[in-house]
Amino acid sequence: MKISPTNKMAVAMTVTADQYAVCLRLAGDIDLVGEPDLARLAEDLAATRCSRVHIDLQPVTFAGSTLINFLFRLSRRTSVTLCRPAAMTRHLITLTGLNELAAVRSDLPADWTETSSRDNTPVAAVA
Repeated sequence: MKISPTNKMAVAMTVTADQYAVCLRLAGDIDLVGEPDLARLAEDLAATRCSRVHIDLQPVTFAGSTLINFLFRLSRRTSVTLCRPAAMTRHLITLTGLNELAAVRSDLPADWTETSSRDNTPVAAVA
């Protein structure tokens, strides 16, 4: 049996020019291994004091309870928009009721600002 390598989680974040929104791109497998990184990311997001968080989910290759828990915790503190989730991720969002707490859209919002990777891994190369 051949085991394929996992897609390492990558995170890219930037703040919009008006300082009111954070643009966040998650990529790769969002699983238990990435939970400490997501906890630190939540602290970083709280420090920005932005009123909106846009999260691009298109590059996510696996989403499980770690991602859903992170998004639930985040949506309790700020306005969250989930952008471009793949069909399976969208299904998970709907199944858990997260779509009732966060907006879900199939494109990026008008105030999206391109992000740079926090771990120096280009996000596009991870997905």
